[in-house]
Order: sequence, then C-alpha cells, then structure tokens
Amino acid sequence: MNEEVQVKEKEQPGEEQSQEIQDVQQGEIKEEEGFKAEDASSPDIPPMPPSMPMILVLGLIAMLSGVLVVLVYEYTAPIIAEKERLALEAAVFQVIPDVDRDTARQISFSLTATDGLVEINEKTTQPANLYAVYDSSNVLLGIAMEGAAQGYQDIVRILFGYDVKEQQIVGMTILKSVDTPGLGDKKTVEKNKKFMANFNALDVSLTKNKSAIAHPIETVKHGTKTKAWQVDAMSGATITSRAIAKGISETTSELLPLLVKYLSVVRSTATRVRSTTHK
Repeated sequence: MNEEVQVKEKEQPGEEQSQEIQDVQQGEIKEEEGFKAEDASSPDIPPMPPSMPMILVLGLIAMLSGVLVVLVYEYTAPIIAEKERLALEAAVFQVIPDVDRDTARQISFSLTATDGLVEINEKTTQPANLYAVYDSSNVLLGIAMEGAAQGYQDIVRILFGYDVKEQQIVGMTILKSVDTPGLGDKKTVEKNKKFMANFNALDVSLTKNKSAIAHPIETVKHGTKTKAWQVDAMSGATITSRAIAKGISETTSELLPLLVKYLSVVRSTATRVRSTTHK
C-alpha cells in the first residue's frame, strides 16, 4: 500500500516542477511577443520612385538622337551624292573606248516609253538611265547604260558601254557586287581578262524592224562560247556571270528599241547644248 502511494507521488509533478513549466511557457510567450514587437517596429520598404521623370528623360534622349541622325544625314547626303556622281562619271568614260577624258563631255538622259527622251538638268526630276559621251567636236562616241540583276548574295549593279554604229556592247564595269570575295566580287571580276573580253564586242543588234534584240544575250558554260551574243561564264562564279549578262540583256531589250526613235536627238544634243551655253 505504501509503495503504491509512493509511485503515485512520483508520477504527479511536484510544485517546483509545475513552477518551472509555467516559467518556461511564460518565457516563450514573452519571446514571441518580443519578435512581434520587433517586426512591428521594423522600417517599411521605401516606395518606388515615380516613373514619369524617367520616361521624360528617355523620351528626350530619343528625340535628341533622332534629331542628330537627321542632321548628320542632311550634312552628309550632298557629299555622298557628289562622290557618287563623280564615280559614275568616271565609270561612264571607262566603258566607252577611245575617250579623251580631258576633252570629252557627257550628257545624261532619261529614256522611258511613257515620257520619251528627257535631258537631265537641275529642273528635271526623272532619274537618268542613259549617259551619252561626245568628243570635242560634239560627235557621239557611245552611250553608257546601267543594268542590275540578282547575283549570288545580292543585286549586282553594272554599267556598260554601247556603240551605236556597231550595235555592240564595248565595255563593262561593276558598280556594286558583294558576291563571294575571290570569285564574284568587283575586283576579282574586273581582273579576269578572259571574262571581261566578253564585253569588247558583245552583239546586241536589233531586228530588221528595230522592235527587239535579234539575239538575246545568253550565258554559256566556261569555254563553250561560239556566238557573238554569248557570254562565256567565269569558272566558279557562274551565278555572278549570269547576273551581269541578265542585267545587260534586260536593259538593252527595254531601251535600245526606244533609243532608235530618239537617236538623232541624242546625236545633236551636244551641239545644241554647247551653242546655248556660248550665247
């Protein structure tokens, strides 16, 4: 009996143990309250700055950048245009044989089925597509024309000379080509003497009624040219070769039948312009 009482007394916590438990619980409560108080007293996250000033600054920068681009373009455009004009003038003399550059002169024209032949000057708005070259005696030496066609990477732009009397292409130069360097670029093509020989006397004669090219220009495999209207392609640059031939073919097919109608005007223009200038 005494043993049972002793066991029950051991199982029941004493006053000291109860007090310790209460102290622990009160400490935990105070600790939690301390954390809450600390959280409540922590500073708030600062608000985001207003976006309007930043937007205004970015807008101002964009506006100033746009104005700067326009000013640079307006300043450089005339300079670029003049350099292009001088380069084209030099190229025109290059594709017409036997030209004395010191005494020769050129006059630009626009030739279309709609407007006919228009001499280009500061009052005209049409783009030039014919460049007539005259000697010091106002004799027509030849006419240069532009051509363009899709090459391997981009449009290949060329300028070629036309002999009115012989009805032949008598010279060619590349104005722009970004085809494969070492194969179809301007420098490589123009250094290829065999290929450039295609354009020393390329036949573009008209039919009897002067309405079309008698034999359209065609590009043939390297080393197989047998006709005067064929272009012997460059080895390794067939696409560029075809682009050059196509550019010439399309331009001559469009312009030469029209040119026949105005050829007398082109021949006499240099004399008329010179006499007007000296009045």
